[in-house]
Amino acid sequence: MVMEQRPIPVQSIKGADDTSTQNLKLLFYLIEIERQAKIFNDSFESAVDAATAGSNADAWKNIQAAMFAGIIVSRMVTYGQDPKAEGWPGTNGQAKKLAKEAKKTRIKELRRLLALPDNEDYPLYDLGRIRNSLEHIDEWLDRALYAPSDVAALSDWYLAGRSLIHSSDDLGKGEGVAGLRGFSPETGRAIFHRHQYDLFVIDIEIAKAYHNSREVQTDLLKEIRGGCLFGGGQVFLFTDDLAQRHDWWRSERAKILGEASSNPRIDGRVRLWMKVQDQSQ
Repeated sequence: MVMEQRPIPVQSIKGADDTSTQNLKLLFYLIEIERQAKIFNDSFESAVDAATAGSNADAWKNIQAAMFAGIIVSRMVTYGQDPKAEGWPGTNGQAKKLAKEAKKTRIKELRRLLALPDNEDYPLYDLGRIRNSLEHIDEWLDRALYAPSDVAALSDWYLAGRSLIHSSDDLGKGEGVAGLRGFSPETGRAIFHRHQYDLFVIDIEIAKAYHNSREVQTDLLKEIRGGCLFGGGQVFLFTDDLAQRHDWWRSERAKILGEASSNPRIDGRVRLWMKVQDQSQ
């Protein structure tokens, strides 16, 4: 195997003057928002299409990809918790101060450029709760399976119509966790544990961020004066035997996946499918 020599992008973050340098830094942020927003919009549309067609696996695969991208967009413009000091120069106190100042500047400027509201109830800023639900699924499963409660069954990773199963608002009264993750493609509603989200609204807001990001990038490029500076990176060369490594990977994964047993027969005894009568008609 011959490894293709792919060009590596090297984007300037320093210009001929302070204004150009600031605009170059903002461009880098905006490109990340554009990139992740497109991943969200494309993946979410694929999720809705797959769910409508009844493909649970494809729907959730794309929902999870969309949520991760959406969380990145949200973090770029949401204050949330203080940033970590790791990687910043100086003492721990000095590093924390520099990190907080950079985050504050970034969020202030991006909200201004993207015409985002300062109202912290804005749907895009609320995606941090989804992050907690997805990243800490191990803790939610522990709670659902081992915390004392009267719950005898769980609903998780499913597609729904008008009805979704969720957990009690007060898990301290013994009701316990009953519903984990569910999605209704017709309504755009999703349940992640106790929290409900209107993913149609979030998709539209992220689409606006994508649109505005591209518009702003064009404007900022016009304000960059003079030449841009480059340099500072170091080239790292992989020394692996390329053909041998690639062939090993292909062979090993094919062997492991090929030897996997057939799907365990869960349905009918351990898992039942509940039909919910639509009371709205």
